[in-house]
Amino acid sequence: MNDVQREVIGNRLHIAVTLLALWLVATSPWVSMLRRVPAGAGFFDYAHMVVGAVALVVGILYGLVIVRGGRWKLYFPLAADGGGLFGYIEGLLLVALVTAGMSGVVWFLLQGSDAALTWRMLHIVLARILIAAGVLHVLAVASHLLDFVRD
Repeated sequence: MNDVQREVIGNRLHIAVTLLALWLVATSPWVSMLRRVPAGAGFFDYAHMVVGAVALVVGILYGLVIVRGGRWKLYFPLAADGGGLFGYIEGLLLVALVTAGMSGVVWFLLQGSDAALTWRMLHIVLARILIAAGVLHVLAVASHLLDFVRD
């Protein structure tokens, strides 16, 4: 895969993961699951699980595309010289997305057990980190675009 192909695929995955994450966050108030998927689960409950699983897969694929060829340094600059604060926010956002998705999958696999509540709480915390990192990402992009327009 050359750099142009990687960028095209990366851009498409970025759009997909953004839309999936926005949908999951926006509809999460209508999700009503605790220890297990309730017997009377509705559309938002099932859709959250399906869209969440898809977002996890797309997020992992996106991560694999953007960090290839040593580009991981751009997204995790604390481990190497790279992308600075903006890159760090992007890396944090990607890690938050994947870990929130993984915690949701573990919660689903453990449903009905006492551990399910712990994983549900972890999922909620990671989702909140995802939201905070997403807001920081949007602010960083807006700030970057503002600087670009000024120059």
